[in-house]
Amino acid sequence: MKAAPEGFVWVGEKGDLTLYLTHIQWNPNDAEEPSLYIRNERRRDDNGSCNVFLLPLQDLWMFRPEDKDRGPLHKYRDMGDALGNASVALYGLDVPAYRFRIHDAILEFADDLKNLKPPPEMTREQWLAQLQRHGVALRVNGQRVI
Repeated sequence: MKAAPEGFVWVGEKGDLTLYLTHIQWNPNDAEEPSLYIRNERRRDDNGSCNVFLLPLQDLWMFRPEDKDRGPLHKYRDMGDALGNASVALYGLDVPAYRFRIHDAILEFADDLKNLKPPPEMTREQWLAQLQRHGVALRVNGQRVI
């Protein structure tokens, strides 16, 4: 497993995108939310910082509008809007090729998270318990995989 900054768990890479699992606290009184942190490693500013996109895991449903367990209220437009925002955040403009790359990385992440190995000091059961304590749950077509 690759090294990750403090507070981040490296999940994987897809082309120029690197994906991490982290937690974000939006407001001082809010609980931390597990989130996917995506960095574009090839787009850096003058300070060496990468372009990033933060996706709370509670919003992961947006990228799978065909899942059966969400009902008729979630449309492909939601996914398109979210991918457009991610494309601008990570690449500076919204084009279909970037949307496809980001969508592919997010969907691959879901499978990577399901198969993510625990840190060396933890058993798989301890790792799954820790994910559960942090509110990480993943369902695909209504079936819980994490």
